[in-house]
Amino acid sequence: MRPALLLLSCCAVLFVGCQGVGSHSVKMRVVDETGTSVPGADVEVLFVNSGGSDVRKGRTGGDGQYTARGSANDSVMLRAEKAGYYPAQVDNFSRDADHDVEVVMPRIVNPIPLYVWSGLSGNSVIFPIHNQWVGFDFEAADWVAPHGKGRTADFLMRFRNEFKGLRPSDMTLEERIQAHKRLLAFSKEEWTEDKFRIRAGKWDGYMEISFPNSGDGMMEEKHSVQYHAVSPMRVPHLAPEEGYESSPKRYEVRHGRPAREKETMFFFRTRVKRDLQGRIVSANYARIVGDFEINANRGAVVFT
Repeated sequence: MRPALLLLSCCAVLFVGCQGVGSHSVKMRVVDETGTSVPGADVEVLFVNSGGSDVRKGRTGGDGQYTARGSANDSVMLRAEKAGYYPAQVDNFSRDADHDVEVVMPRIVNPIPLYVWSGLSGNSVIFPIHNQWVGFDFEAADWVAPHGKGRTADFLMRFRNEFKGLRPSDMTLEERIQAHKRLLAFSKEEWTEDKFRIRAGKWDGYMEISFPNSGDGMMEEKHSVQYHAVSPMRVPHLAPEEGYESSPKRYEVRHGRPAREKETMFFFRTRVKRDLQGRIVSANYARIVGDFEINANRGAVVFT
């Protein structure tokens, strides 16, 4: 049986930018993840103006549709929800046109809690060693021993970087060094040339991903739609069974840390076990929302 993949978050609100005051129509069709209309969904549309909001409340009909018209010089906000479904958010509307949008509210089906871990902000993953493969354990959210608390490698990563010189600055080299020393003094850290090069330098780097077992692998999906729909349930109920690739993947970064691509999603299949006929009888599935972000200076990677 394929595992359920759930991502729970708070109920969200839609923001639709508009320019100028004028009458605009917002037509939405609410559907579930299979495309089936969702009748009886509660909706609220606020045409926001500098002096207040013009509010429209209603409920989708038997065809899952609801239409509201109003005037706004600030934004249009929309919310849709119904018991038994995850509420949805839609944004990235054009600013000067009527809107006809399909909104997906996935059904709540047998929710099963999964391991949840975020490598955002200060919680990025620092590579314990460079130029060598090292395993990462999804369940422990850490490197495998002896570099961390992990016991089983779900996938392998290898990182390399190269110092390409200091970034341009209006300060002299000595002024930059003294400023860095003052910064480290706040945390009572000792200044070293390596720390200075990491902070002030330009670095090229790349990360490779591979898998330790036959049948393990990953697949990448990108979502490019006219209207960017967001829901607390942002992945399919079931992980895909096929399409996983085990060949090594390489991600490069030059002179810094690129922004993550929010439209990218990765599914992982790991710890595959097969029967005597070679059929998969069990496996672990995971997903990463957003692209990998590599910090070539620090030798770190961010993923969620």
